[in-house]
Amino acid sequence: MADNVPVGSEALHESNGDPDWIEVWDNWFVLPEERRGGYVSLIIRPHDGVCWYWAALVGFDRPLVTVLVDDLPLPRADSLELRASGIWTDTTVLRPFEHLTTDLEAFGVSLDHPADVWTGAFGDRVAVGLELDWDTDRVSGPSPVAGTTGYRLVGRMHGEVLLDDNRWQMEGIGVRDHWWGVPDSSSSWRGWASRDGELINSDGGPLDLDLDAIVRELPTGEVHPGLSIAAWAPAGGAGRRHARALAIDDRGGGWIEIVR
Repeated sequence: MADNVPVGSEALHESNGDPDWIEVWDNWFVLPEERRGGYVSLIIRPHDGVCWYWAALVGFDRPLVTVLVDDLPLPRADSLELRASGIWTDTTVLRPFEHLTTDLEAFGVSLDHPADVWTGAFGDRVAVGLELDWDTDRVSGPSPVAGTTGYRLVGRMHGEVLLDDNRWQMEGIGVRDHWWGVPDSSSSWRGWASRDGELINSDGGPLDLDLDAIVRELPTGEVHPGLSIAAWAPAGGAGRRHARALAIDDRGGGWIEIVR
């Protein structure tokens, strides 16, 4: 159970009136030994009248598979179920701070070159299905994004991934963020690596990286002593590039994000 975080925090929030105010559910998972992982991100933008939805999967016997939608309608006040042409998704908090589910039926694309996400995302069409559960039992650290209010939960993810006719049953490290507010507009790095529920680098501590070069080149392999990039799964919107990557180190695995 979370300490000092009201149970009502798991619900939708009202904007403070700032046109840059957003609310984000960001759910990540990683299976370090298999170098496999993914994320599901729902970004509610009330002042634009739309939601963004980002989902990505890496390590599933094919290149990056991504679902990027930037024109979903706003949800009802009591639900995170969203539907539009080619996509249905629902995110449900079954027990506050303990159990969240996310489901997806959509068409995505498989991309040989991750940076193609930023130039139109033209690739092979893939039917994507997700039935994923995040079981968490504690809040770890402050709001994961500077300038906002929110929390991070660490635990396990289990569920099913479907890509066309292929199906995977999985269990791995699962971390989820929920935050709302006006995020810091400066460039940033943030991420974590965890094993057996231990959270590492929860504050996105500094790394000696050339961030501009990384976003430009999206290199794999070791980019920092002990930190190896297994695969990139970028996203983006509103003129910004979110260079997200599955990272593996000697402590386990996790995700990093560099925003430019």
